[in-house]
Amino acid sequence: MSTILTSSQQTFVDITDQRKLSAYITCNLPKTQVEDPNVLPHTYAPSWASTALQLTPVIFLDQTAVALGSTGLTIAWKRKDGAGAEAALASGESVSGGVLTVNQNKLSASSSGMVTYICYISYYDSETKNTINITADVTFSLVKNAVNARLVDVTGDTYVFKYNTSGTLVGASQSVLTAQVQGGSIAKWQYKDSSGAWTDYPTTSDNGNISGATLIVKPSHAVFFNNVAQIRLLTDDENVYDVVTITKIYDGVKGDSGSAGAGGLSVILGNEAQTIACTNGGLVQSAVDVTIPFVGYIGITQAACTCAVGTLPSGVTVKSNTAGTAGAAGSLVLTFAANGTLGGASVINGTIDLTFTISGKTVGKKFGWSKSMKGNTGAAGAAGADAVVFSVYAPNGTIVQNQSGSLTLATAAYKGAAAITSGATYQWAKYVSGTWTNISGATAATLTVSGADVVNIQSYRCTMTYNSKTYQDVITVEDKSDPYVSEMLAIGGFTFKNGLGGKAVYVIVRTNNQEVDALKGIVSETAPSASASGTFWYKIDHANRAVTLMKYSGTEWKTATEAQELTYAWYKQDKDGNGTSFDQKGKVIYLHADDIDSMGTLQCDVSH
Repeated sequence: MSTILTSSQQTFVDITDQRKLSAYITCNLPKTQVEDPNVLPHTYAPSWASTALQLTPVIFLDQTAVALGSTGLTIAWKRKDGAGAEAALASGESVSGGVLTVNQNKLSASSSGMVTYICYISYYDSETKNTINITADVTFSLVKNAVNARLVDVTGDTYVFKYNTSGTLVGASQSVLTAQVQGGSIAKWQYKDSSGAWTDYPTTSDNGNISGATLIVKPSHAVFFNNVAQIRLLTDDENVYDVVTITKIYDGVKGDSGSAGAGGLSVILGNEAQTIACTNGGLVQSAVDVTIPFVGYIGITQAACTCAVGTLPSGVTVKSNTAGTAGAAGSLVLTFAANGTLGGASVINGTIDLTFTISGKTVGKKFGWSKSMKGNTGAAGAAGADAVVFSVYAPNGTIVQNQSGSLTLATAAYKGAAAITSGATYQWAKYVSGTWTNISGATAATLTVSGADVVNIQSYRCTMTYNSKTYQDVITVEDKSDPYVSEMLAIGGFTFKNGLGGKAVYVIVRTNNQEVDALKGIVSETAPSASASGTFWYKIDHANRAVTLMKYSGTEWKTATEAQELTYAWYKQDKDGNGTSFDQKGKVIYLHADDIDSMGTLQCDVSH
């Protein structure tokens, strides 16, 4: 198999006779920015404050590139918030050499969630003596993540107070309860009184207030009834709370029947209930693991204990089930799968039966769960909720050096203003020998490209399938330090007019600043005048749309049998980046305007 030494690309265009100035804007970051409202201060991805947004105008005159800073070229920038009026650039937005740099998260202060940057371009055409004015713009949209469902979780360092046969407290003398609240704030701690009503936890010397993140519970507090204290933490949302149980257990009167009676067995759960974040449609918002610690006792002595799980609601599975021992608590972990119904979209709570076995005897418990369905819809700053936008970009640039290292290609996909984070599949491909070839195993939303895979240039394409439709985008990676470099040239330039004519296209290859496999002769429509025997000539034949290497015998020109030292493989992409049929080979080829539908890109791979 031949080794590709170098590759080159060139875009050809077919234009009308009128000289035309055109431009588009490239940017180093996606055109959408995601705000996370669930942290303070809110974060933005990507953050323009961390990685400055850079907008670079790319300008063409009759499809010939006009470099920034060229004589006669003037560039000015303005901004617009949503549908508002154009305005001057603001703080954090600066221009240098025609390039606009934004180093603040400007979308955060946008009332519309959209900011448009407008580039005003003026060019004095010295050939026609006219000044041409155009504008180009690019719009950035703010996407707000969903506000997470409001959750609360209370944990304690112990859930049992143990007393010996003399009624003396042994072991832990207090339990410290700690609350973690998401999407809300703590209201107060309560306990269930003797009538079964929830009552504010009494203020004691142990607890200066009952609205903090921790609560100290002692056996002496007047919150135990029948040796059980049920403690509840309320939040600013009455539907979001958590309940824990703390139990006093006493050692029995030993030897009544030679073994512990049924009343001597007890099981303490470290988590008796959990609130599950769900969408407003009643589906689990994202996968979550729920841990239920448990400890078994015979009297006040910790004992080995196993847990058997009863019927689980749909979407819930057992992730792990570790038995307790005489010295360590057991642990049951349940997984609530994303999009699980938990028995139905309209079912808002339920229980799971747990059966614990200690010394051959069983104790039953119930674990409770409830759905929290607030704030899952989120908000978006851009209109067009049904439109799907898909793009490929390189977060850290598209350049590798000397075929070393690696870089990452990433995707950005949105349905309207909402980021597509699930339900989409991806397939990456690379452009090889004129064909897009799928990369085995490259089915993630990102692709890591090894520098060793890039010979001068390499194009990559990602196809996203979403809701039975496919979306594609193409990006090209360059190697700037290969030992072989190539340049594609065309006699008559890279522009056709009005779909007419043809031209010779050829490639020059260099290494160490020296040309290799040079042209054997001139490239022209007519033969050289005074030719010596053995002289070569690349004949441009417009009638047959071909370029043929000819050799002078001393009396006439004949088709040469000699070949170039290197091999030149040619490929063509249409204006949308799709590979198209292109039957050309050799160092010099013929390209007709018919081969270009408004715009096309040729690639030539040079190999031994």
